[in-house]
Amino acid sequence: MRIGPTRRSVLALIGALAPAAAFATYPDRPIKLVVALAPGGPADTAARAFAPYFSERLGQSVVIENRTGASSVVGTESVVRAPPDGYTLLFGSSSSFAVNPAVMKNLRFDVQKDLKLVGLVSYTPHVLVVRASLPANTLAELVALAKAQPGKLTYASSGGAIHLATELFKREAGMDIVHVPYRGGGPAVMGLLTGDVDVFINDASTTVENIRAGKLKAVAVAWPTRSPLLPQVPTFAELGFPTVVSSSWFGLAAPADKPADVVSTLAAAMPSVFASAGYQARLEKLGLEQFNLNPEQSAAFIKAEFDKWAEVARSAGIQVD
Repeated sequence: MRIGPTRRSVLALIGALAPAAAFATYPDRPIKLVVALAPGGPADTAARAFAPYFSERLGQSVVIENRTGASSVVGTESVVRAPPDGYTLLFGSSSSFAVNPAVMKNLRFDVQKDLKLVGLVSYTPHVLVVRASLPANTLAELVALAKAQPGKLTYASSGGAIHLATELFKREAGMDIVHVPYRGGGPAVMGLLTGDVDVFINDASTTVENIRAGKLKAVAVAWPTRSPLLPQVPTFAELGFPTVVSSSWFGLAAPADKPADVVSTLAAAMPSVFASAGYQARLEKLGLEQFNLNPEQSAAFIKAEFDKWAEVARSAGIQVD
C-alpha cells in the first residue's frame, strides 16, 4: 500500500504555495498609484505629497498615473479591473468612494464590494466664500440677503460633493439660490472673481490665497472644527447649521480580491508616513490635513459620507445617468 505523497499531490501543493511565496516578498517591483482626477488638482497634489514617503516605507518606487474622465469613474474602474497583485492602487477621492456611488445609477462596479480600503490619507475642509462686492459679510447676512430676493443669488459648482454641500446648505437655511455649473473649480473661482456668480463652496486649500488677498470673503467652514488655514472663520455648526459638513478627502484602495497580506503590508506602512515630520510639513504647506482614523473608523466615515450624500441627492433630485 502506498502511504507517501504522490507526484500529483506534491505538484498541487507547490502550486498552492507559489502565490503565497510570491506575496511574501511584496513589494518587489514599482507600484502604480492611479489618481482618477486631473494633474494639479487637490487629489493629485495630495497623492504627490504622500507617494515619496509611502515609497520610502515600502522600499519600492511608487509611480503616479493620472487617469481622468467621467468625474473619476474612468480611473476608479481601471483599478477595479486591474490584476489583484498589489501593484495597481487607487488614490481615490470623496468622488470615487462616496459621491459617485450616491448619484450615479449606472456605475459598472460597486465601490464597496470591488475595492478594498487600505486607509484614509488626507483632506481639506470646504469653505463657503462669496464675491467681494456682495453685501454680505457673515453667514447670517448671506441667508438674509438670499431670503429677501429668492432666486436671484447664484452659486457655482463643478458637481460632486461641492454641489451636494451647497444644496444641503440651501435646504437647511430654507433659501433659494440658483445653481450655475462650471467645468472645474478654477473656472468657478474665476466666476466669483469676475462677479458672474455670488457664492461658492470650495476646498479651503485652493481658496485661501484669494481669501487672504481680500478678493473673496469667507463666511463659514464646512467642518466640525475650524480650519488652521482660516482660524478666524467660524464653522457652519457654530452658526447654527451643524449638518453642513463637507470636505474633499482622499484615501488608498486596492482591488477587493487582493491577498490580505498585501493589504496588511500597505496599511502597516501608513502610520509611519503620517508620523514623518517631512510629510507633516508638506501637508501644512499644501493646506491639507491628515486623517487619524483606524480601519474601522475609516470604513464608518466612508459609509456615513455615502449615506449623507445619497440622501441629499434624492432630496435635491440630483442623479447622473
